[in-house]
Amino acid sequence: MSGKLWTEEQFNCPVCLDLPNDPVTIPCGHSYCMACIKDFWSKDDPKGIYSCPQCRQTFCPKPSLSRNTMLAEAVEQLRKGALKSDVRDSMRSARGVTSSSSKAKGKLSLSAVLCDMCKGEQRAAVKSCLVCMSSYCEAHLKPHQTQKALKPHELIAPTANLAEKICTQHKYLQEFFCRQCKVFVCWLCTSNQHKGHECVSTKAERLEKQKVLSEMQAANQQRLKDREQELKDMKKMMEGVKQSSDKVHDDTEQVLLDLQRSVEHLQELLEEVLDQASLEKMGQAQEVTDNLEAEIKELKRRDTEMKDLAHCEDHIHYLQTYESMCNPLESGDLPPVVVNLEASFDPVKITILDLRERVEDLCNKELGKITKQGLLIKLTYCIPSHVLLLFILLCILF
Repeated sequence: MSGKLWTEEQFNCPVCLDLPNDPVTIPCGHSYCMACIKDFWSKDDPKGIYSCPQCRQTFCPKPSLSRNTMLAEAVEQLRKGALKSDVRDSMRSARGVTSSSSKAKGKLSLSAVLCDMCKGEQRAAVKSCLVCMSSYCEAHLKPHQTQKALKPHELIAPTANLAEKICTQHKYLQEFFCRQCKVFVCWLCTSNQHKGHECVSTKAERLEKQKVLSEMQAANQQRLKDREQELKDMKKMMEGVKQSSDKVHDDTEQVLLDLQRSVEHLQELLEEVLDQASLEKMGQAQEVTDNLEAEIKELKRRDTEMKDLAHCEDHIHYLQTYESMCNPLESGDLPPVVVNLEASFDPVKITILDLRERVEDLCNKELGKITKQGLLIKLTYCIPSHVLLLFILLCILF
């Protein structure tokens, strides 16, 4: 007997796609792992009607399951290496392709339709069957491509919740949208209950909505671009303000060190005022920055969702998700931020220099008065005019 007769489809369980453990054969002739078919049928227990995962033949009541000893022996021989090495290599290669394909599809998009047959790690479906009412990944779609009984089944683009998109009255796929009633209908509904209504295909309705969504996406992207530029300008201004504040702080300290020890209280007060003003302004700027970052994050998330939705082939899912895209941002509409890139603490520095000149002039005037009074000897002791300097500073700052 030729080795080509031994194929993966002969032995692999159609559910787990691996050699079956405790193989059983159900009345329609298909074989599965005992655990796989029990798990598949567990979801049908409430209805009491059970079906074959491959041919969809129904059974009522649930068939009893008995171990297929002949198949079990063949599988055991296959595991022990009784088959020719080229067949085993072929089967390993087939499993390797399936495994790599599974890893490649590990990261699914938000709009991906999941395979109804996959257990454990979910894979994206590539087709949905209108006869089986299920969606299949590339691996689980093979029976529909190779088995004669399944080839006539009508396959469509992957569609999530396929059973919910079938007309309950006529049992046809709801491929039309009634604009008057705002519901999805099948082609027979357009000639009956919705006759005379403005009914268009879901694809046409999607194209209409897609124009609006494209405009919204363009506006969203422009807004994102503007916000990112505003954030960049804001951070640049904050850095400039911080550098200016640090420089003025140093300059102020140098100016105050040139004064008499009697102005130490003035220095402490000035530093406190500067630090408090810097902290307040930086706090205000940080609040605006946090709001911008939060809105940019939300805008990026919405842009990603819009891109995923734009590639979604499921028209109904597209239309159902469209409404949520029209809702305003959760963070609210932050008004445009006009950043003052010229903001700095330089005016404070100018004021301090002016203060020094005024203080020096005041000291000279006081010195002249003291000289006239003949109290020059007490100049050193009279010079502690820090109270007067403090009063002048308060008048200038407030």
